[in-house]
Amino acid sequence: MSPLRVFGKAARLVLQLVHGVAQARRVGTPSPLANRAELRERALRLHKISNALLNHFGVERSVSGRIPDSGLLVTNHVSFADIILLSAVQPMVFVSKSEVASWPVVGDIASAAGTLFVERSRRLDVARVNADLRRVLDAGLLVTLFPEGTSSDGSRVLPFQPSLLQPAVEAAIPVIPGHLSYWGGDRVRADDVAYFGERDLLPCLLALLNRKTTFGEVHFGDPVGPVGDRKTLAARLHSSVSALAPGDLS
Repeated sequence: MSPLRVFGKAARLVLQLVHGVAQARRVGTPSPLANRAELRERALRLHKISNALLNHFGVERSVSGRIPDSGLLVTNHVSFADIILLSAVQPMVFVSKSEVASWPVVGDIASAAGTLFVERSRRLDVARVNADLRRVLDAGLLVTLFPEGTSSDGSRVLPFQPSLLQPAVEAAIPVIPGHLSYWGGDRVRADDVAYFGERDLLPCLLALLNRKTTFGEVHFGDPVGPVGDRKTLAARLHSSVSALAPGDLS
């Protein structure tokens, strides 16, 4: 793509992000006692912002399987664009690592949208987020988490951490598996947009802006569970998510 077109896309993206941050700061973060209507309104706001951002990035989405509207969704984690892609498909609340809250622009929007931030290394913080997660699930919203605990290049699904699955076990609710992948127009996996390991965010962002064509694919599977314990649930979900991966993923 020509430098001029990349600059144009970047300029439009910056304007959209500035607008999103302005909205986020106006509404602020939700209180612990936020009711169902407020939580839904915040998820809908992120849904609208994400659709606009997806258009600015030039990402065409493809969805297969039944799109859930409530309950707990777990997927693999590939890119900074995962939350944008998923939220553009359906309004939802995310569970994310605590560092995201301090990211410029993204942190403001995520916080205002009701994202549940967790410090995974602190056992007590996981317990706190589990309580908040249960409250949002009880409100009838769709909650999405990435149980790998980190992102990958998308060639395989990393082992799942079971700690944040406890609310689903306690409530005996099924969990929906999902799988995310990104491709170019030549059906080659878009590794340059994968944000993992020692990669920095800015090069991944610029790579996405520079791509002529990007397809973001979301595959939803059949609900899993309920099962007896979170480790068993994590293992079954890992198998289900892995099975949703396209056959030519490598």
